Amino acid sequence: MAGNELEKAFQTLTDALNLSEAETLEEIKLVEEQINELREKTIELKGKQETLAHDRVSIDEMFQRYVEEDKTKN
Repeated sequence: MAGNELEKAFQTLTDALNLSEAETLEEIKLVEEQINELREKTIELKGKQETLAHDRVSIDEMFQRYVEEDKTKN
């Protein structure tokens, strides 16, 4: 009788551990997906940042040309 109860107790513990392990693995999977999404977003934002930096340089160059042209007119 005690052996049967012990087996049930071990089975209950095993089931709990299996459930906990499955939940942990699922959570790891979700976190890894979020990490990948954030990596993709970071790459996208870095591309936008490079475009903005290029645009800023272009605007600065246009402004400098305008200032130089304005100086020659005066």
